[in-house]
Amino acid sequence: MLVPCTVESVRVHVLTNQHVVLLQAEGVRRLLPIWIGPDQAYSIATRIAGITSERPLTHDLMVDMLHKVGAEVTRVFLQIANREVEVDCRPSDAIALAVRCSARILVAETVLDRSAITAESNDDQELSVFKEFIESLPDEPPQNS
Repeated sequence: MLVPCTVESVRVHVLTNQHVVLLQAEGVRRLLPIWIGPDQAYSIATRIAGITSERPLTHDLMVDMLHKVGAEVTRVFLQIANREVEVDCRPSDAIALAVRCSARILVAETVLDRSAITAESNDDQELSVFKEFIESLPDEPPQNS
């Protein structure tokens, strides 16, 4: 089963400079952290913040090209006329495209069961350490030079 998710935030840890996008599963209190590169973090964060670049970023270019050939990104699939075509890509690229196209972000329930953190598990020592790490991440990505 696929679970709809939204981007809760994109963060970077100040000391390690590691980037993470947090997906919020709809209808439950679970966050799925996905470690991503700085370029994808910037691409996702600027779009959800409503910031546009002077020149199109790679994901903007892809969306523009797809629209010009009549394709619509519906999830990690392209809708071309009556045909749906699956696209293999990194989760971070799929998320960057989805936020540009208002496409659904769907995560397999098995992935959420295995990797998501939940607010109800306050007893778990490992989880509380991870939550502290997540809370220590700033909301804003670093500025690209």
